[in-house]
Formats: sequence, structure tokens, C-alpha cells
Amino acid sequence: MQISTKLFNQQTLERLSDMHGKIQQNQARIATGKNILRASDDPIAAVNISVAKEQKTENARYIENIGRAKSKLELSENALAQASNLVTRIYELTILAENDTFSRADRIAMKQEVTQLKDSMFQIVNSEDASGQALFAGYKVNINAFSKDENGYVQYMGDRGNNFINIAENMTLSLGIDGASAFLRVPSENSHKSIFGIIEAIEDNFENADFPKNAISDLQGAIDHLSLQQTYIGAQLNKAELQEEVLNKRQIILSENLSKLEDADVTKIVTELQTMLLNRDAATQAFAKIGQQSLFDYLR
Repeated sequence: MQISTKLFNQQTLERLSDMHGKIQQNQARIATGKNILRASDDPIAAVNISVAKEQKTENARYIENIGRAKSKLELSENALAQASNLVTRIYELTILAENDTFSRADRIAMKQEVTQLKDSMFQIVNSEDASGQALFAGYKVNINAFSKDENGYVQYMGDRGNNFINIAENMTLSLGIDGASAFLRVPSENSHKSIFGIIEAIEDNFENADFPKNAISDLQGAIDHLSLQQTYIGAQLNKAELQEEVLNKRQIILSENLSKLEDADVTKIVTELQTMLLNRDAATQAFAKIGQQSLFDYLR
């Protein structure tokens, strides 16, 4: 007869089952590379991992926001630089036209260039970002910032809104500048003038070089004004780049911390697994051998 009792068998099977469960758990850790497979494995560590993942996700969102903002700001900066170059060229042509050595025919040719430059300016002020949103329309990003009335005069269709985006919990970044601030508020004596108004006043009197009294100073003022707008955009880009550097460093630290909490020491677990497999096999063989013994085996 068999000398193994029911209790002995039950306890042995429970130990083998427990060993098998731990073996499966370690095999899963090796397969996933993760130390915590379920929150119940280590509730405190699971909470810390969840918090670290949320921080990393939020940080990544700020980095993504900066990327979008930089793209928009760079387009605005480029548009303002082009506008400044156009006004500078009109300024040069206006100075030349006042020179008596040029004929009326020369001035007509210059006027044609001024008209082309003004048309190019109209395209610049209606620049869009990669998604087709107006750069200089304020909050009205889905319309053209400027349009022409029935007489061909340029009018602003946007508003004075300035869009901002979050780049940290308590930090925002401007996405650009509205068209009114950029192109309609050129300082002129005791008032402000539109860049298009300044250009049109010169264009209308170009053939005879009979320019308005403040034509030259207004053009110079427009150049200086556009330079100030570029400075503002440049400051926002600098702010974006500095914060992007901070966030990228933070992302590395967060990834390292998460790895410490979450990643398994595969080498250590493989060693443990090999030991467990040997112990399981030994226990199984011993149980099978003991289970086959009878009373006569003990009386020898």
C-alpha cells in the first residue's frame, strides 16, 4: 500500500502550484521587460509608475506645443523679414525718384516696380501656416487677414487677438502677432499709419516724384516698426527654444525614473527562473518517487 497521506499530497501539490505560478510570473516579466505586471504585484510601485507616466505624457505635450508654436513663429518671422525687405526696396526707389537725373519714363518704370512690391506685400500679410490658418488675423485664423475693397484699397479683416499656448504648467507662449499691430500701426508724427496707406500715397505720386511731406520718414518708420515686430517674434522663439531644452532634459530624467520603477532586471530574473525550474523539477521527481513507495520500502 502507499504510505503517502492525503494531506501530504495536497501540501506538495500546493507548493508545486505556487512554484509554477512564480515561474510563469518571471517568464512574463522576461517577455515584457516589466517588473510590475499588475497593480496587485506592488501597489505602491504601481501608483508611482502611474504618476511618472502622467508626468511624462504632460511633458511630451508641452514639447509638442512648442514644436507647433516654433513652426508658426518662424513663418511669421520670415513673413515680417520679407515685408521689411519690400519696404526697404520701396524706400530706395523713392529716394532715387527724387533725383532729377531720372526721367518721367524712369519713374513710371519705378512706379510699376512699387506696384508689384505692394502686391507682393498683400500676399505676405495673408500668409498662412501649414494647416492653412492665417498668421496675422488674430483670433480669426480661418479667414484672410487682409482684403481689398472695390477701389483696391487694403483693409484688415482680422482682430487684435493674440493666441497663446501652454509650454509649462504656469508658462505660455505667444503664437505670433495680429495684423493690425504688425502692419497698421506705423508711428507717424502724432498718429499711426497703415503700411499700405504709406505705400499707396507714394505710388499715386510717383511719376512726378511729388511725394507727401512725410513720405520718406514714414517709409523709414515702417522699416523700424517691422524690425520691432521681428524682435518680438524673435523673443518668443528664444523663449520657446530655452523651454524646449528644459523640457527635453526633464523628459530624459522622467524616462530614467520610470525605467527604474518599471523595467525588470532581466539578467537577475533569468537566474532566478533557472533556479526555480531546477527546484520545481527536483520537487516533482521527489514527489513522484515518494508517492510510489510502500510500507515494505521502509521495512528493509
